[in-house]
Amino acid sequence: MGSLIFDQTHWPLALTIAQEKLTFEQHIESLKGWDAWFEKNEPFHIIRFYADKASLEQASGVGKATKEWMTKGADIKFRTLVKSMLIIVPSDQYPRMKGMSVTKVFGVPGGIFSSLEDVFNWLDESSEVIDVSELGDHWKDTVRQTLEKT
Repeated sequence: MGSLIFDQTHWPLALTIAQEKLTFEQHIESLKGWDAWFEKNEPFHIIRFYADKASLEQASGVGKATKEWMTKGADIKFRTLVKSMLIIVPSDQYPRMKGMSVTKVFGVPGGIFSSLEDVFNWLDESSEVIDVSELGDHWKDTVRQTLEKT
């Protein structure tokens, strides 16, 4: 069984860290985690980190459940509260996933990346559009530390 960590210690930057394949029940719990962030009614950034190939696999029924959740209002909350969504996948999975569009799927700025450094570079290059100044001066170091602990 996989694991999924929801981390908001860097708020307004949230992290999800997935390892191994999640069960359907774990996925439903993850949607509740998103709902808790949405209930804050505060704009935030999210970095989603997938540690291995298995963490990218979906259990049966996940797509349908997520689509239902999105149509019940999560889609609007994504577009109004999520300032950017940055998805890090294992480097060996990046070639098959790099063409996917976070903006098309979720309606927010973002992308698929093969490393945390690529995420940081993208945010630096997008600074005119995406303001991360509220994250403080040392947020990159603290995010690195959080990911190293897992």
